[in-house]
Amino acid sequence: MANKTVTDLKGKLPWQAKLGYGGIGLHTMGTVMFSTWQMYFYTTFAGLDILAAGTIASVGTILAAFTAPVWGYISDRLYATKIGRKYGRRRLTLAISLPGLFFNLAQFVPGLPALAYGITNCLAIMLTAGISTVQYVLPSEMSSNQQERAQLVGINQITVAVANIIVSITSTLLFSVWGQDHWTTFFWMLLIYSAASVVVLIVTICTIRERPFDETTDLAQADSNTGSGDEKVPLLKRIPLIVWNYVSAFSVKEFRNYLGMYLCQALFRSVRGAILTYFLIFVLGLQASDVSISQGVSFAFGILLVGFFMWLNSKIGGTNSYRLGALETIVVFLLMFALAKFHTSIGRAGTVTLWIVLTLALNFGITGVVNACDLHFSFMPDVDEILTGKRREAQYASINSTIDNIFYSIEKIAIAAVLAGVGFVENATSQPEPVVNALTIIFCFVPIALCFVGLFFSFRVKLNDDNRKILSAEIERLRNGGSKDDVTPEAKEVVETLTGWKYEHCWGNNRVVNFTRRIENPAK
Repeated sequence: MANKTVTDLKGKLPWQAKLGYGGIGLHTMGTVMFSTWQMYFYTTFAGLDILAAGTIASVGTILAAFTAPVWGYISDRLYATKIGRKYGRRRLTLAISLPGLFFNLAQFVPGLPALAYGITNCLAIMLTAGISTVQYVLPSEMSSNQQERAQLVGINQITVAVANIIVSITSTLLFSVWGQDHWTTFFWMLLIYSAASVVVLIVTICTIRERPFDETTDLAQADSNTGSGDEKVPLLKRIPLIVWNYVSAFSVKEFRNYLGMYLCQALFRSVRGAILTYFLIFVLGLQASDVSISQGVSFAFGILLVGFFMWLNSKIGGTNSYRLGALETIVVFLLMFALAKFHTSIGRAGTVTLWIVLTLALNFGITGVVNACDLHFSFMPDVDEILTGKRREAQYASINSTIDNIFYSIEKIAIAAVLAGVGFVENATSQPEPVVNALTIIFCFVPIALCFVGLFFSFRVKLNDDNRKILSAEIERLRNGGSKDDVTPEAKEVVETLTGWKYEHCWGNNRVVNFTRRIENPAK
């Protein structure tokens, strides 16, 4: 499969490549099913207490946080190998990660030692980190066209929603056939979803597009001290370089501001997902099948909203779409709090109906903040390129994964500790009033607080449509051999605003990629 040139990346992508990228979103079927029921299985079938369950779920996530930078560093540099240049650095990353999809199966087997659950959880998360890295990478990797990137971001959201719908419908059916009171139901469901995930990822590997091997993707030049690319970098230097590349990426000002927006929306969605099952069962008094039904309906509605926000982003800008989504989310969580307090007065049928309505409304806000963040992230490698002269999509994707995993693990441990502290009872059909109150507060008000912080950071990002066009034109000028001395005052101001660096020290005249690199002037 021949790669396209950078010039060709400005055109339209074939539908096969777009659908192939969507396969990464579809592969989340197994992840959705496992994350939804992991804590529930631990405390119901595996015989673990809530604190042990939360710790096991978090340890693997913490290790994945340290694995992600390795994946990002390696994936960006797979063009240094013959097989990478032949098949593609992103395709090869996906292929290496595939076996990790089956390691979670052992965690849905009861009676194992706690250490066994912990080890398999760690292996699964560490091995599949390469898939999430590529998922973040591909919108900017496959196209330089803003509209095409927006479509890819939308396709990812849609296919993730489709994966949730598939899990919802299939799980509801399987629960009705196999029952939800035996561990084998959860095991066989996870096996089915994992196998299906492998199939769609193989299709992805065969159809996606990648940037070609050229000066911007040849990281060997940046890794060498002289910039020639002829020096062999010893292994002992590679290890600190992995850490250096991770840390130095935070020197990009726009990326730091983007992370503020991204983390807030990612964390409030994670808090919601982590205790959704407990909230519905123990606070609202619903059943496991209601969890699957509500998820399926909400994600189906989310598919329709993706197209709306793609249109809205083009009209009012990504940051304004983010603000609209965050504000609507705050309102919906306040209404969910009211439902938690008064659901007994309207009965189960009324509770289910109102819950589905509120879940649909919440998807408006979630879709808005996620779409805005994902589209904004697709331009972070462009800001990095003006700084380093290289394409390091996977480096930034790995940072997203690392930040996700670190905060998710802290969040899980904190939630488990709070629930254990207020008297959570394992393997019970109901919980004491302090536990119900804690679940309600965590589920409703932690997301509200995070939305307010995200709104603050949305006013700090500067990568609007006008600045994107100026940045893209300056990158193309320098890529085609233009002199930095000929930069326009407008382009210089935009570059310095987005990177936080003086223009003279951009386009590779720095040590962002390599701390021993010889540069013209080491001062920032």
